[in-house]
Amino acid sequence: MRGLIAGMVAGAGLAGPGRAAAAVLAALAFALAQPPPLAAQPADPSAEAEPGLAMVNLDLLDRRDGYAIPADSRFLPGETIHLYFQIGGYQVGREFRISLSYELRALDPEGRSFFAAEGGKVDTELAPQDENWMPVVRYSPRIPDHAGGGTYLIEIVVRDELAQTSVSARLPIAVDGSRVQSADQLLVRNFGFSRTEGGDLLEDPVFDAGDEIWADFFITGYKTREDNTYQVESDAWVQDAEGEKLFDFKPAGEAGRPFYPRLWLPARLRLQLDESIPPGRYAVVLRLRDMVGGVDATEHYDFRIR
Repeated sequence: MRGLIAGMVAGAGLAGPGRAAAAVLAALAFALAQPPPLAAQPADPSAEAEPGLAMVNLDLLDRRDGYAIPADSRFLPGETIHLYFQIGGYQVGREFRISLSYELRALDPEGRSFFAAEGGKVDTELAPQDENWMPVVRYSPRIPDHAGGGTYLIEIVVRDELAQTSVSARLPIAVDGSRVQSADQLLVRNFGFSRTEGGDLLEDPVFDAGDEIWADFFITGYKTREDNTYQVESDAWVQDAEGEKLFDFKPAGEAGRPFYPRLWLPARLRLQLDESIPPGRYAVVLRLRDMVGGVDATEHYDFRIR
């Protein structure tokens, strides 16, 4: 799932002594981008279950009131996890009263909450026909659009307040997403040119006049406040081998205060070269500004027109 957070188009002629005029159209956009799961251990059918507090029919569902899906199902950033279980084996007190509580937390691979925790209580009096009744618990945490790949966890704790007992579970959730190494300073990660959108990265970025150039990269290392506020701004331009700036892109940027900390920004670059662009060496220059941390950084990425 991708959503544009900034975009711009710029055009300019490459003119100068002894150089044929040429035009370059360009667009730069920062775009929202995304280990094997821990397999659930099957129950031993020969083992005799001991009575007591238990989570019964613990399942992942295809939707909130849908059908069960395999425990090793893989999810993508932006998807919602639908969890379901019932509470059984609880103690019934005087006047057929039960008192239960539960809490669920959604954690990323680093142990940070990626969705608000939820909890509740079941404190009620059972009727004679409720002898086999089991309370139902549902939890539907949404994976952030900017979540990275890895094994996430749903932690569950259920307590029987009358029996003074509890039972817990840690359900692994496999998420397929982008993996970006964190940094302690503002920089660009994984920059690479390609010939098509999302195409194979080029070890030697050489293009012909008239080609379309694509590149994907990540901005990371910017600071966030305690409330996860971040603000990153950028400028970009193309320059020739002598360092002469040929044209500027319009400034772009992103700011926010998400529940789950956003530690990197996926970005995409597109250049549409004119047929008359002269051969030579060029560079895309990115200048980044971390408005929260109060620092900036400049990165250069060379390519060649033959």
